[in-house]
Amino acid sequence: MRVIAIFISLFSFSFCFANDSTYTIKINFLYGSRPAKGYHEQESKRFGGIKGGHVNIEAGGRVLDFRPGNNPLLPNNKKPSGGFSINDSIYWNSQTDKWTAVIVPVSQEQFMTLQKLIDSFAAKTPYDYAIFGMRCAAASYDVLSKIGLFKEYPNPKNVATHFYPKLLRKKVLKWAEDNNYSIISHDGRSTRKWESDKGLL
Repeated sequence: MRVIAIFISLFSFSFCFANDSTYTIKINFLYGSRPAKGYHEQESKRFGGIKGGHVNIEAGGRVLDFRPGNNPLLPNNKKPSGGFSINDSIYWNSQTDKWTAVIVPVSQEQFMTLQKLIDSFAAKTPYDYAIFGMRCAAASYDVLSKIGLFKEYPNPKNVATHFYPKLLRKKVLKWAEDNNYSIISHDGRSTRKWESDKGLL
């Protein structure tokens, strides 16, 4: 009887441990870019240019994006036109664009909290998208911090620290390397000049 009890206890522990460690999320980064020399007619300009790009969070087959609205210069938090949306996949071309994805293991509690945040933020954005305010990098950091992956910042500090995607990307890549998380990268087509991860800014 004692052997059976021990077996049940070990089985329950193993099940809980496995159940708590099999969840993953992805932090997706599109690199900033501009048309390469000689390709200005073939390639179009993109929002933000070489310091542009994008960040989103993927979990459970859903992608949470934070995108601009009609007037993205200054925030209008009372009547936001930009904000969070749920999509089925990343919007960039995974075959020809330059991107990096970081696969992060999370607990069941973190995963479920993220799912609730995705639903609530997409239903009612907590802040407007603004060039001089919350953008995709700061908004993504805000979400990740709310599930305990990073330290929470007040919005002004968050905006200043993660003003554009590269600033968040460098932090996330170092954090992922320190924790031995999987990093998947893809080089972009040669007809565009792509941002690099070198340099402080």
